[in-house]
Amino acid sequence: MVMDKAENLTGQAESQGLGQQGQSPVQTRGENESRDSVFQVFKGNTRKIDFDQDLANKQIDMNPMEKRIFESLTGSSVVVDTSNENKVPENGFPAGYGPNAGFKRIEKPKKPKMRERVRRSLDQMSKMQRRLLIMVPSGLLVLIVTVSLIATMTGMFATDYSKTYSVAKMLKNELQKVRSNVNCDKVIEYNDNTFTSMEIYQGYVEECKKTSRGVDERLVVEMGDTAGVLKDMEVNRRFEAFKIALNEAKAGNSGVEKVLNIYTLWHSWVLVEASGDKTHNGFEWTEEEIKEAVKKLLESGNEKLVNYGKRWMELKTEAAKATYRFYHTSEETEVVDYVAIKEEMEKKKAAFLEFQKANRPDMLTDFPLQLVDLANISVKFEEMYSFIREVYQKHYNPRVGGCKELINAVICD
Repeated sequence: MVMDKAENLTGQAESQGLGQQGQSPVQTRGENESRDSVFQVFKGNTRKIDFDQDLANKQIDMNPMEKRIFESLTGSSVVVDTSNENKVPENGFPAGYGPNAGFKRIEKPKKPKMRERVRRSLDQMSKMQRRLLIMVPSGLLVLIVTVSLIATMTGMFATDYSKTYSVAKMLKNELQKVRSNVNCDKVIEYNDNTFTSMEIYQGYVEECKKTSRGVDERLVVEMGDTAGVLKDMEVNRRFEAFKIALNEAKAGNSGVEKVLNIYTLWHSWVLVEASGDKTHNGFEWTEEEIKEAVKKLLESGNEKLVNYGKRWMELKTEAAKATYRFYHTSEETEVVDYVAIKEEMEKKKAAFLEFQKANRPDMLTDFPLQLVDLANISVKFEEMYSFIREVYQKHYNPRVGGCKELINAVICD
């Protein structure tokens, strides 16, 4: 029976469908046109409906705020509530939008306290990480303490004063040589000595120049690079005081070498003059020999020596000519008045000797050799040396040595 009913329903549906399909297309279009409101408007079949305001007021407003759509200068549409008295500003942006939006201050989140952060970190650690957190610092602390104890017992990081003391001893020997150097005295003493050869005198001058320079600059630099000077402030302070005194002495001796060069030139001139006088019996020089001898003075560049050389050459030449005339004039060629010639010779010799006596340069007076007193250098050095010696005795390095080692003490120099 169920099957029969299903077949009956299917047949009815098919018959209805066939009935609808059987309608003509003209009938269907006519029915659609009659239902289309737009079609009715074009046909003139319209009905006027009046707006009932009272009815509209009775309706429930689901969105009570009156809103409008505004297009700002940017061309973007914005829905705004126009019931607000602020309305729309002149710039085209509604209140609360764009440049008219209120400034919102973003507050920086509060940083949790250190205790809270530590607690969080500990909570996030595993058991192994917590163990390492305790073991690593403890191991480092033990290592630092161990190294410190070893360094204290062995003196691993202690300042080594052995090099400082060694260089200080060398400086002391240099300074003693400078103080005991008598070559500068010999330069002055033998300057006019005609029996002192030029070679010997030049040796005195060179040694005197070394004295004027003070101690060897390389030793001073070497000492400044030693551990005692670099690490010990007290040693460094005394070393700097010694350097200042040494530099002041060198500045004062800056002109000594120029004076010593003049001494060397003058001694050379003294030897040449003495040799010429001995060879030519005092005044029997030729004019060429006089010019060659005085050439040293004329080319010295020193005004006093140049002026003396010019006048010496002039008077020496006149005396030499008068002497030659007296000894080499013969009566065979001319009448000779020997008395007059001799008087002329004696007059020229006297003029020369008088000039020489009055104008001969005195090296000590005209060119004093002013060596700076080494007393200040010696005082500053002794202060430094005594302190270094005492410090090295306390921090003696037996591997380097340099001092006398007794049973219970060390004595340095």
